Order: sequence, then C-alpha cells, then structure tokens
Amino acid sequence: MIWGLGFFRAMGVTMRNMFRPAITVQYPDERLVIPERARWALVHKFDESGRPKCTACMICERECPDDIIHLTVSGDAASGKHIDEYRYELGACMMCGLCVAACPFDAIEMSHEYELATPDPHALVRILLHDVDAASGKRAKADAPATQAALAADAAPDAARGESDHA
Repeated sequence: MIWGLGFFRAMGVTMRNMFRPAITVQYPDERLVIPERARWALVHKFDESGRPKCTACMICERECPDDIIHLTVSGDAASGKHIDEYRYELGACMMCGLCVAACPFDAIEMSHEYELATPDPHALVRILLHDVDAASGKRAKADAPATQAALAADAAPDAARGESDHA
C-alpha cells in the first residue's frame, strides 16, 4: 500500500474541477432564465377589456389542498356575482398548481415571480381581486371556444392514431 495515494487522487479531482466553466450566477446582477413551466405565485388573468376572467365559481378554493385561497362573494348567478375579496396566502402555498388546473374558465395562472421573500409576514397574504364584478358565465364561455378549439386540434391526431391502431 502506497502512502499518500489519496492525496494524488484528491489533487486529480481538484485539477479536473479547476478547469471547468463556472456554474454560479452572480445574483442579483445576473438572473437565470426561468422555464416556462415553472410555478410560483398565483395571479389572475384579465380579458382584453381589462376585466378579470374569474366567474367566482369557487372551484379553485375547493381544490386547494392547503386551503389558502379565500373568496368572499356577494350576489347570485341570476343577478350577477360580485367578488368582494379574493385572498391568497402566499406564505402557506406549496405552489402545486391544482387551483390553476381546476379552473374551468382559465382565469388564474402561476406567475414567474420568484423573488417572494419578505421580512413582513403581512406581505405574504395578497388580495388578488377586491370589489370587482365577476365575469358572467356567458362572457367566460365566449372566451373559451378558442381554448376548446385548440384542445380539439391537439386531440384530433391522437384520435386518428387510435383508430389506425384498431384497424
């Protein structure tokens, strides 16, 4: 057994890593490009006229496993719903995206905002909508055909492949 062999192995690892390019980022001067599918804080979508797409159906509130989405709604479906407050507890959110997936009107999405740290715990509770009229089901459905047409176009090649497999 040769004494000091471990030293030469360690120096080999050091030399190999010394000539690699740097992988660190000088944050905040440099920032990484966030992937499109990255999920961070919840935000609302708005239509072309600037009105929120939310219909106050409350599905997102029911689907949230952490129970961090709270909607206060007044009115009824016949006379039109009014969103008094849409509160989102950012500090307790696990960013799973189940609320976004459950929304039938494509009214919410996960943003790319990732600098969420704050020394103020009150800043971790966000009021996303306050004192606004909810979108009517008719208006939300008028926005939906484009989305449904895109989904149907994506499903058509799958259906064609499925039929050719059975032939």
